[in-house]
Amino acid sequence: MNMLAGLMGGLVDKEQITRDTIQSTLENVAEELGCSHKELFIKIATDGEDFNPIFHIFQTEPYNTLETIPRFKFIREITLKEILSDE
Repeated sequence: MNMLAGLMGGLVDKEQITRDTIQSTLENVAEELGCSHKELFIKIATDGEDFNPIFHIFQTEPYNTLETIPRFKFIREITLKEILSDE
C-alpha cells in the first residue's frame, strides 16, 4: 500500500494544487471586496496547539513602494477547512 501511495503522490503536484486553491480563494475575497490583489495582505497564523493554519485577511491602501507604510484594515479570518470546501 505504501508503494501505491508513493506512486500516486508522484503523479499529483501538491504544490500546484495548494497554490491554485489558495489563489482562487484570495481572488474570491478580492472580488467580494471590489479591490485588487495589491490591496490584500494575508497573515498566516495558527489556531493554537494543533498548528492548524488560519489566514487573516487585511485590506490595505494601494501602494507602489515598500518604503511607504500602508494602513491595514482587518477583513476576516479564513480557515483551511473553508478554503478547501467546495462551496
